[in-house]
Amino acid sequence: MKQTIGEYASCPVVAVESDATVLDAMKLMSEKCISCVIVLAHGEPVGILTERDIVFAANWLLGQPDLLIKEVMNKPVMTASEDMSVAQAYSVFSKHHIRHLVVLDSQLDMAGIFTQTDLVHSLCEEAFAGVSDLIELMTSKVLNVAPDVPARYALSLMARRSVSCVVVVDDAIPVGMFTERDVVRCIADGIDLTTVLVGDVMSSSIVTTPMTTPPLAAIGKMQEKTVRRVLVVDDRGGVAGILTQTDIGRVLDRQETSHASSFFAEPVGVAGASPGTA
Repeated sequence: MKQTIGEYASCPVVAVESDATVLDAMKLMSEKCISCVIVLAHGEPVGILTERDIVFAANWLLGQPDLLIKEVMNKPVMTASEDMSVAQAYSVFSKHHIRHLVVLDSQLDMAGIFTQTDLVHSLCEEAFAGVSDLIELMTSKVLNVAPDVPARYALSLMARRSVSCVVVVDDAIPVGMFTERDVVRCIADGIDLTTVLVGDVMSSSIVTTPMTTPPLAAIGKMQEKTVRRVLVVDDRGGVAGILTQTDIGRVLDRQETSHASSFFAEPVGVAGASPGTA
């Protein structure tokens, strides 16, 4: 029996009205530790604001506390039937460079959000049968900065390279990460990223694993610790690579999956928006 996104979707859907401020939305995301909020107009979903949107738009957001969410949200938001298979959902993620799908029930009401985190939770051991080495999954080129650089510099690296984090290293040893979630938290708390050092606002409780760790064990550690990325270290404790939810999802490319077109619901909202940030 196929696994469906309805089985794994995160509930409930957290939504805000389109005339809310971006700052209010970020405070909500930070408070609830969620990666996105759905934007509504007259009760209907018209867009989505994600952590990645905030990283890309940070230069615009900083210093504009009254900026409205409808001015920076990603639109349209993509929706899918709760009966869509997990494999088909990954195909949609990959094709459209997104990380979130709004899940609709049989009445076309919003029933949940299917995210990259949910995708990782849904993957079974069979998906990794052909992967014997962690190097096959991880990303070996990792952006890193020193603890004493401004957080704004780390943010600019993330935006330019379209990555979800930078690793903070001290004397070649990783001491923390500065992530999309940290960016949202800092801006929501009114922290000046231009003057604060990245070492003072980074996430210091990083999860690491040796290069020799079997892929399934590394993924299990990610799920056990409820994190979206694991830092892969060499025998000296230095950075060898990083394993993220996006890396894990790529294993589905090796499987033969059906096209998602028969299940995928048409996007809602305004057409012609920039793809790739949801």
